[in-house]
Amino acid sequence: MNHQRIDNFLPREIFENLQKDLMGGVFPWYYRHAMTDPQDTEGFLFATVIVNDEEVDDTGMFQEIGVPIVSRIPMTKLIRMKINCHPRQTLRGQENYPMCRYHVDMNEQHTVGILGINTCNGYTELEDGTKLESIENSLVVFNGDIKHRSVGQTDENIRVNININWIE
Repeated sequence: MNHQRIDNFLPREIFENLQKDLMGGVFPWYYRHAMTDPQDTEGFLFATVIVNDEEVDDTGMFQEIGVPIVSRIPMTKLIRMKINCHPRQTLRGQENYPMCRYHVDMNEQHTVGILGINTCNGYTELEDGTKLESIENSLVVFNGDIKHRSVGQTDENIRVNININWIE
């Protein structure tokens, strides 16, 4: 098996508060014209980076959002934590899912975790064709060497997840 899914990753009350904060309409999302790198022209997203190369944002988001998550993951170093909001980019019911290129998040050896904030038919696809479903409060973990891509949803207005990169 090339991945692991941990259902009910956060205690219910913590997760529901996090979900409300991220999907309640007042979270600070920042437009990114590409889903992965600037050459990726398939779709766009909104994101907020709260940890990048061990630098933590100074708004307190890491304490509120990051600590409850990373405190449950055995790691020696947190590299990055990014919150993604993928708007639906097709008409409801269409089969034309926007998807980004296959990629790795970074070149150094690391582990990837994707925490689903809402359930939808969007998913993360591994290069071997494995589909990692977007299920609320589920953390999917896989080796950072595995190329993967985000595939958009058609059944919900947004797909929200938290992408975490760390060294074990």
